[in-house]
Amino acid sequence: MNLVTGGTGLVGSHLLYELVASGQDVRATMRQNSQLEMVMKLFLWYDAERGQELFSQIEWIEADVNDVFSLREALQGVSTVYHCAAMVSFLPADRQQMMKVNVNGTANLVNACLELGIEKFCHCSSVAAIGQPDEGKPTVESLVWKTSSTNSWYSISKYGAEREVWRGSEEGLPVVIVNPTIVIGPGDTTRSSAQLYQSVKNGLKFYTKGVTGFVDARDVASAMVQLAQSPVVNERFILSSENHQYRKVFDFFAASAGVQPPKYFAGPVLSAIAWRMEKLRSLITGSKPLITRETARNANHVRLFSSEKIQKAIGFKFRPVEEAARNTAGFYKKFPELV
Repeated sequence: MNLVTGGTGLVGSHLLYELVASGQDVRATMRQNSQLEMVMKLFLWYDAERGQELFSQIEWIEADVNDVFSLREALQGVSTVYHCAAMVSFLPADRQQMMKVNVNGTANLVNACLELGIEKFCHCSSVAAIGQPDEGKPTVESLVWKTSSTNSWYSISKYGAEREVWRGSEEGLPVVIVNPTIVIGPGDTTRSSAQLYQSVKNGLKFYTKGVTGFVDARDVASAMVQLAQSPVVNERFILSSENHQYRKVFDFFAASAGVQPPKYFAGPVLSAIAWRMEKLRSLITGSKPLITRETARNANHVRLFSSEKIQKAIGFKFRPVEEAARNTAGFYKKFPELV
């Protein structure tokens, strides 16, 4: 039996499809108010004929990473754990909760897995948890984390989560970690990278010259399953298909959605003004800001990534980012009610 935490998220839902479609038994955690409609329609998108049947094979269980008793119940009869549950936020108000979910929650799950003798633990981390390279050089798995004022709180939380996983490996838990770049694929447009697609579809006007890595959600799921089922243990792998300017990916989305791409350049100065104005708007309206200081800074940052390690280790091949954009746009065209 496989357990997937965070089964309703972008990576978790794709992982569920990858596992169920290959005939494996799957249990997935969900929170009390989780909506399963997105996951079901994702299955229908990838398999119109059998999607409903495949979706019905998932065993859903209510569990919270900070509820040890629910975790132990979810782990009964499980041999392999895929840990995808995490909180992503760049809002100062969310920092405490994000640390609790990402760090303490991972520690709780690792402890439960050690106690119950889980055979393999595959952790979905992020490139945000990897150290910064020298200027102009790509990020690789061996880089050492360094404390810096430029580290986002999300990065700090994911680094803390990884430390708990490595601690588990030292105590005898066989682990493997994946560090995806920005994951592109159908997901909740309010809390995943699908927000990028939605912004472009709604007429985004500005772009930056920032560069980062992007990867298809299907590739993240496939890589996790291949690594979990391989003899590889106690290693981490960057998952990144291609390095692109954000503008290029916006162009991919615009072409797939049939809209005009962003055409106005927003440099660091304009971005700094934008996040301050957005902060003021959120204070007045009581709504969450669409841009924060951290997201504005990241949008203008150039960071390159290398996936050479996983390509050599298991011969993994990535889909082009443009294909990931088309897949995302196609999903929302078929299910416009989810946008």
